[in-house]
Amino acid sequence: MAKKLLILFIYFSFITKSIGGIESSNPILSRLTFADIFGALALVFGVQYLFNGLIKANKTTKLYIIGLWFVVLLFILMPFSLNIGSTLVESLILLFLMFVSILIFYLLKDKLMQTLLPTVINTTIIAAFLGFYDIAASIVGLPRLFDARNDGEVISGFRNAGQAGAYFLVFLSLLIPLYYSDLKQQLSNRYQKRLGISIIISLVFLISTGKIAAYIGLLIGVVLFLLQQRKFKLLVNSSIVFIIMYIGFLNLGSIAPALNKRINYKIEARIVQNYEGTSTNNFFESNYGAAINAFFDSPLTGSGIGGFTGNYGRYEIHSTYLKMLGEGGIFVTILYIILMAVFLKLFKNIYTPNNPYGNYLRLMIPFVIGCLVSWSYTYHLRKREFWIMVAVIVIVSYSAQVWKNNKVRNIEE
Repeated sequence: MAKKLLILFIYFSFITKSIGGIESSNPILSRLTFADIFGALALVFGVQYLFNGLIKANKTTKLYIIGLWFVVLLFILMPFSLNIGSTLVESLILLFLMFVSILIFYLLKDKLMQTLLPTVINTTIIAAFLGFYDIAASIVGLPRLFDARNDGEVISGFRNAGQAGAYFLVFLSLLIPLYYSDLKQQLSNRYQKRLGISIIISLVFLISTGKIAAYIGLLIGVVLFLLQQRKFKLLVNSSIVFIIMYIGFLNLGSIAPALNKRINYKIEARIVQNYEGTSTNNFFESNYGAAINAFFDSPLTGSGIGGFTGNYGRYEIHSTYLKMLGEGGIFVTILYIILMAVFLKLFKNIYTPNNPYGNYLRLMIPFVIGCLVSWSYTYHLRKREFWIMVAVIVIVSYSAQVWKNNKVRNIEE
């Protein structure tokens, strides 16, 4: 039962609109989504597996142990928060998502190619298709599945286009490397075809979101991937795609005027006006600058996770790294750095010859670097897709180590 509920958690992970609505006075209903319900039920039915996963933690799952200490530290520093209620909610969300990720690892670590990655493939196709349907429905007068925020915005089940872009960047960071990896052959023929479809439709959807940080992260990932591969055919194919996309952007005003307007607004308001000093509301000063101020006001504890909004700024800090510094203080920042260092250490099993899991990890590195850059503008720890990604990477790293050990054992025998 827990396995099925985890699959449903992944399938519904793209619906980030809360059940009670963001304006709800209930702090739980304003944050609770359908995916969370399935995740919570999975934890109830799989609680014994959760503790087994923690008790039997090894070097591969060390990330989760560090993550739990990270949450414990947030709870310890909670009395110093400028908004204890928000800090409590943010800490519980992080703990919940970490528990779900641990359960995905423990219950699906032997079902990576049969269940977990096929579910990710299906989810991206469904999320993108529903978003495109809503746009078409608005044009021809059919009922939408999800409400729109702005005309012409491709949003699917996400609360805003920014969340959509960040979501697809993370899943593309899993799917593109899978397509070129040795592991692809372990997918069924049906899912090998779906993998290609999911990448194409996800790329189109991500571009349609207008999320600049996702654009930058994906571009960095693709460029580094091409440098890593150094294959002429791949370079030619990628160049053709880039040329088509470039021509599309030059004519974006006529192809997708709403998207063109949104991108131009972001570039003008967030970059050009701030650089020229003509902005009436300097984003970097009111957000990033305020985050630095929050840190210097309370360098040991920060404002508390979730305590920045309403005290230092109208919106939350648009950067994971500055959020850790401004809201968490020096101790939380140090533990976050350790957490991410352990996360990156999961990629150590990439050098064993002919190891298909190590090969997949190696191909994933350029896109993870792209995500790290993108996360300088978004807060990734609270994202469901991030903890799904963590579970996949932990499983792949675990599998790479098992494959390596079995190879050594066979040689010795």
